[in-house]
Amino acid sequence: MTVKELPNPTKEQFQQMVDLLTDSFWKTPLFHDFLFPGHKALAHLFLTALLRYGVGTGRNFVIEEQGNIVACALWGLPNEPAFGLRTYLRYGMWWPMLRIALRSPAAMGRIQEFLRMLDENAPHMPCATLEYLASRKRGAGAALVRASIPAFHGMTLHVESIVSKNDHAFYRQFGFVPFARTHFHGTDYAFMLIAPGKEILA
Repeated sequence: MTVKELPNPTKEQFQQMVDLLTDSFWKTPLFHDFLFPGHKALAHLFLTALLRYGVGTGRNFVIEEQGNIVACALWGLPNEPAFGLRTYLRYGMWWPMLRIALRSPAAMGRIQEFLRMLDENAPHMPCATLEYLASRKRGAGAALVRASIPAFHGMTLHVESIVSKNDHAFYRQFGFVPFARTHFHGTDYAFMLIAPGKEILA
């Protein structure tokens, strides 16, 4: 499997990533039970907005096979702009977020609660953050993380592990260590770090 950085995805590539992220995140209780219960289309809109922000402000790595993206990893960079109207307008997030607000004001309230929780638990230091990881092929997600970590040499690395204890174990294999945990609406949330200079585990 070959990993490549994709700084400027085409419209088709962007859509493939949104679909991949939606299919992956919709399996989590956080998305299908709390944020958007019974409304996968709203999850798709939310991830469209987040992906637009991520592509505009961070670094995007993918694995492609026969023209199809089978895994993607988006890394946020230190000092990214905070969410707000100016950010929504600059990165084209406003349209999907407006559609969510019009269809479900309650979902917008849950999104705000979720974002506040992330801010409260974020590390108080500049980090490169693995924001989103999704894969349709066994082993592709791990290959993508392992191959993209060296691009952030010398930085503290951060990941928010939301799926399960098995998910937390997945990130431990690369050297991530939990520094904070919380139980958020049925999700065992772990915030994990790799300090600069720590070797990646095999």
